Amino acid sequence: MDNNSISILIVDDDINYRAILFDYLKSEGYDVVSVGSAEEAINKLEKDFFNIIISDLKLPGKSGIDLLNTVKSRSKDAEMIILTAFGSVDSAVAALKIGACDYLVKPLSLEELSITIKRLIEKINLKNYASYFKREIFKRFFIGKSKASAKVIEDITVAAKSNLNVLISGESGTGKELSANLLHRLSSRRDNPFIIVDSCNLSENLFESELFGHERGSFTGADVLKKGLLEYADKGTLFIDEIGEVSGIIQSKLLRIIDTKSFRRVGSSKNLFIDTRIITATNKNLKNMVEDGRFRGDLFYRISGFTIELPPLRERKEDIPHLAHYFMTKENKVQFSKPISQSAIDKLMNYDWPGNVRELKNVIERGIVLSEGKDEIPEGAIQLEISNAKNYYGGKEFEIFEKNLSLKEIEEKYINYLLSKGLTKSEIARIIGESERSVYRKLSGIKI
Repeated sequence: MDNNSISILIVDDDINYRAILFDYLKSEGYDVVSVGSAEEAINKLEKDFFNIIISDLKLPGKSGIDLLNTVKSRSKDAEMIILTAFGSVDSAVAALKIGACDYLVKPLSLEELSITIKRLIEKINLKNYASYFKREIFKRFFIGKSKASAKVIEDITVAAKSNLNVLISGESGTGKELSANLLHRLSSRRDNPFIIVDSCNLSENLFESELFGHERGSFTGADVLKKGLLEYADKGTLFIDEIGEVSGIIQSKLLRIIDTKSFRRVGSSKNLFIDTRIITATNKNLKNMVEDGRFRGDLFYRISGFTIELPPLRERKEDIPHLAHYFMTKENKVQFSKPISQSAIDKLMNYDWPGNVRELKNVIERGIVLSEGKDEIPEGAIQLEISNAKNYYGGKEFEIFEKNLSLKEIEEKYINYLLSKGLTKSEIARIIGESERSVYRKLSGIKI
């Protein structure tokens, strides 16, 4: 913001002193208003916003402290400078504790006042930039206006202000990696690395080598020293996706890393110390896994200092039109002039989206291709994997509930259904939002 866009309110009962300040600040290019009492200032504040308020501590009627309390209760963005006589410095310090940004002792130097105001303008600009940065980040990374989306945004914002480890849970395709990335970008670590570890795609030995690194000669094929992802994530954020997939041995080592802030490369006896925030994600119920003895309870409590639950798309359907528009334009870097037809929107809204946002993205991208040459994206261009998510199993939509099947059994039925439709394993992996390796592992336990 330049001087012309900064508005200043002067509050002082000494008309001559007030005039001096008014003329000086006007000459500096600021938009200035002056009044003689706190009551007049409050009346002005009811009608107009001022970036900076310069007020004498002692005023007729309400004091400068009273005015400060009113300002802080009405606006978090206004900055206030207290003017005080030398003998009232203690009162001015008390005003700082309430929320004044600075105080100046009368008779003050106009040069000192100018420096103080310029420092406040820098502070205002930083606050405005931070607010703009946050808005732009959310516009780019998290699309949605539903109450469920608002809750996620609020949780991410709160979590970003702390340095707690965060556990993000949600079904496949709900945006766990995106949310972790957003959290990192809003945190104080934003200028440092954001490193991703995919637990599903790594064997136990490979996971350990990738995470911790290894010394030269520590095992066959280790021809050079290799830094691990933990080292690269120092001062930044390490995102471990599908934490529920890691073995008990890796769980133990992760626990030690969190507790000691240190680790050893494979083949080394030297501890390396790191300052890394750990964000984990899972589509499993880790609490149930703890109760079943499949996940360490002590590790669960270390990684879940703050927990964020991502709702499935079927629980925030009002976001579907916004997401569809986003995938049609921003993702494809093209501003489409043709609309998506209402019947196509209705079709999207009446589907239960087992693959969540990832599946919606794929459907929209396919719809764009299929609608080439048409004035709008018609209903026919919206091709869903199944006619209705409630009808996975040939019209037996309540069978899974009536039989009280476990989530694992439900998943097996769904995979069987997709196999019966002739889908390949890679296509099934894309639909259910997991790696192809994970699908192979699931298929090994399914009787087809």
